[in-house]
Amino acid sequence: MSLVSIIIPTFNRAHLLPKTLQSIIGQTYAEWECLVVDDGSNDSSKELIRRMSIEDSRISWLERPIDRYKGANACRNFGLDNAKGELVIFFDSDDIMMPTLLEEQVKSMNVSKSNFSICQCNWVAKNGKLIEGFHGGKLHSNDPINDYIRFRIFWPINGVCYLRGFLTQNNLQFDEGLQQSQEYDFHVRVLKVDTNFAIIEKKLLQIVTTEDSISHAPSNTYAKAKSSLKVRHRFLSDKSLHLELITKIFLLHDMHRIFKQQTLDRNVKASFLAGFYYLRGHFYSGKLFWNYFFRHWVFVTLVFIGYNFFSKGYSLLKKSNTFGYTRNS
Repeated sequence: MSLVSIIIPTFNRAHLLPKTLQSIIGQTYAEWECLVVDDGSNDSSKELIRRMSIEDSRISWLERPIDRYKGANACRNFGLDNAKGELVIFFDSDDIMMPTLLEEQVKSMNVSKSNFSICQCNWVAKNGKLIEGFHGGKLHSNDPINDYIRFRIFWPINGVCYLRGFLTQNNLQFDEGLQQSQEYDFHVRVLKVDTNFAIIEKKLLQIVTTEDSISHAPSNTYAKAKSSLKVRHRFLSDKSLHLELITKIFLLHDMHRIFKQQTLDRNVKASFLAGFYYLRGHFYSGKLFWNYFFRHWVFVTLVFIGYNFFSKGYSLLKKSNTFGYTRNS
């Protein structure tokens, strides 16, 4: 039987970890190890895990080395470096596995002979409402890279089971310098190597949104914006992704969304960076450059100066993005 390594980054989650770990202990598939990788907690997490590891030796506690970036990305990478399993699942410290998740994922990997397998999941919103499917729950596509980038298909990191050898042999790790869009970036780099993945249409986990979930936790606005822009620019500049024109327009539209938000919030430094990346992105398509760049450059400049320094220019925002992109595009 294949050993599954479950890697959980955590920071001050002593109040949430027991429920997550109990969902793992209760799995119908017993061949697993759980590596809880701490990111510098100052609550009782360490004592909790040590106590639980005495009760179940399959659970172990690791601490992120001080010479690596703080954050879940470095914790996941460090966990992968220490994993012993043939299969790997990256999980979060506030999410819940359904009892048959490991059994179903191992079966899917054995039958399909794929490098990774993706399952459906439910999402529990902050108000406790259960939402079936994550970002619409669509997993099938004839063009996974373009569709994933445009969110026409989507899956969270916790819904995937990987062959550990596939990840290590292709140097697939999380970018430790990112503070946002890290999973988006990771999944596209995985798809760049292999788009033939297995799909399980059963909902085998619950993603629970809490006040201190990574995507909702307060942090450096500039760093988050920079990470999101960097990832989208990385996609645009990578010719080997073979992006469709509509995908490039989507990425530019998304960069403009960041520019708009940072401008309206008067985050001048982030607003400038977003405007720069947005305009720079026009250069990755001759058609987009010649048809849109000069017009957009004028209005981005007017919006940046007018709104950030004189509180005027909101009406010009629409003119700085005239692609006409909609979700149905």
